[in-house]
Amino acid sequence: MSKANATARRVRVERNIYRRQDASGHTVHEVGYRDSAGRQRWRTVDGGITAARAARDDVLGRKGRGERVQPNPRLRFGEAADAWLAGQVAELRPATQAIYSNAIETHLRPRWGRRRLDTITVEDVAGLVRELRKEGKAEWTIAGVVKAANRTFKFAKRRMNWHGQNPVLELEKSERPKVSAAARRPIFVGDQLAQTLAAAREPYKTLFAVGSVTGARLSECLGLVWADVSLDDLDVAEVRFEYQVDRQGRRQPLKTDESRRTVEIPRRLATMLVAHKLRSSDTSPTAFVFATRSGAAIQQRNVGAVLRSAQERATDDRGRPTFPILHERDARGRRLAVPRGVVPSFHGFRHTAASEAIAAGESAEEVSWQLGHKSSLVTRAVYVQEVKSAERTAHRRARMETRYGSVLEAADGRGGQQASDRSAAEVFDLPRRRKAGPTRSAG
Repeated sequence: MSKANATARRVRVERNIYRRQDASGHTVHEVGYRDSAGRQRWRTVDGGITAARAARDDVLGRKGRGERVQPNPRLRFGEAADAWLAGQVAELRPATQAIYSNAIETHLRPRWGRRRLDTITVEDVAGLVRELRKEGKAEWTIAGVVKAANRTFKFAKRRMNWHGQNPVLELEKSERPKVSAAARRPIFVGDQLAQTLAAAREPYKTLFAVGSVTGARLSECLGLVWADVSLDDLDVAEVRFEYQVDRQGRRQPLKTDESRRTVEIPRRLATMLVAHKLRSSDTSPTAFVFATRSGAAIQQRNVGAVLRSAQERATDDRGRPTFPILHERDARGRRLAVPRGVVPSFHGFRHTAASEAIAAGESAEEVSWQLGHKSSLVTRAVYVQEVKSAERTAHRRARMETRYGSVLEAADGRGGQQASDRSAAEVFDLPRRRKAGPTRSAG
């Protein structure tokens, strides 16, 4: 395409700001300016007219101050990733740093490290997603890698004078990681939760109860101190989550305002916490609720081992194992390895609490608040099937009631009230009566 035709595609919006259609037909804004060498440059801006104005003002402001304004078209992905890791990522939590660093070093640098940012296209990003799926990576893992790539491109654009187009933003919906389709962690079903709690020993039984009722993460439960637990009136008891414990046992503030929350708890759980407090050696306001003998927070890895032991001991009311797979053995009598994701972990308490709340009719917004998600969009993404199922069920019932309620009421007459007074046992006994056949009338 000639330079004249390329320019003709742009429509001037206002001073130094133009609008055009990209390859996918979406409207994008560009800032046009001359760099310090006098060459015409075009900078595509993510966002609407407000973002374009901010970019224009930034470029013209730097030129007005005498700063050199020129693009960096030779910038390589590896250089941008190094700068991003050393800049923005270095200010994040150690665990988050490790996640981003692993995404860069394991997946992105081997593929794109020596490539110029300008040469990485949306097809390269879509190909990355396909390759990771072929390698058997989970959708959450793929989403994390794509997120690290997106952040690298954004950092290069904002801080390293790169003026290209971020290819991650051009991915079609069908090409993006399908987090909602990822394999779900198992939840406790039926009597599994009650039987697991019954088999657990203190202080872990109370810890498991807090996790299952509040839906809090393990790190959040272990970060509780007694000042966070309000037990003065058991009828209005509550737990405040504002901190978490990292893998090194350090207490850290939760990352977002949304994750800081106060959750009401039922009286029975409050009673368990009171009993646990009476057994604790240190109940000062700053002492950990779930602590070791030395007063340190319980290590996360220890909790997983204790939970698995409780699940192995758990049985139903007839003495049968709650989780039979934990007792399977090979022909030589050796215990078989349990596949990952078959038996609920501590995070299963969280998923169970969310699933039960949604099934009971709680809105995604309410569940989002209880879990400390950033927004209900996150809740819907993680629990999309439960939310959809609950919403469809409620909508179907409402529509059926609207369509048939008055008809059935008129047809049933007074018998409807009599039927509603029957006990559940009478209703469930009907099939047996029908099977026994009609009763002969006397006389």
